[in-house]
Amino acid sequence: MTAAPPRSPLRSLLGLAAVSLTIAAVVVVAPDPPAGSAGSWQPPSGYVDVETVTLDDGRTLRLWTGPSGCYVESLVAGRSAAAVGTSGGGPEYAVSEILGALVGYLPLREARTVLVGSSAVRADVHAQRFLVAATAVDVADGRVRLTVLDGTGRTLARVTVEITGRG
Repeated sequence: MTAAPPRSPLRSLLGLAAVSLTIAAVVVVAPDPPAGSAGSWQPPSGYVDVETVTLDDGRTLRLWTGPSGCYVESLVAGRSAAAVGTSGGGPEYAVSEILGALVGYLPLREARTVLVGSSAVRADVHAQRFLVAATAVDVADGRVRLTVLDGTGRTLARVTVEITGRG
């Protein structure tokens, strides 16, 4: 077996330079992805965007409801920045602080509106869930008062619920 003659260092450097230029050309010529694709998030199939809340810091939150729970998506300058999912239901009222909002579950299927906190911030109810800015309740409060209304405005329940995730 005979050994191959050694390569010239100049030949290796020229080859490396040619490969580098080719890679640079591909990067420059490659099309930019569509504006909506980067940072674009979608919940699993079957979830629907039902509510949007704008926070004091300029972020927008979206509530997506679906067959097994909900997702809260945070948007910054129109681009998805974070999303948190919750599941469950059952016979108990629940309120959690998520991404700067209060997300609630109401065990009453006929609920259409809820008044949140002592200032009675109004929120529409979608699939037994609601979304309001966390500023609806004083930051020091660990509990929130809910007044649940049906489609005619009749009071269905008045309850005080612990805020999960606060503190």
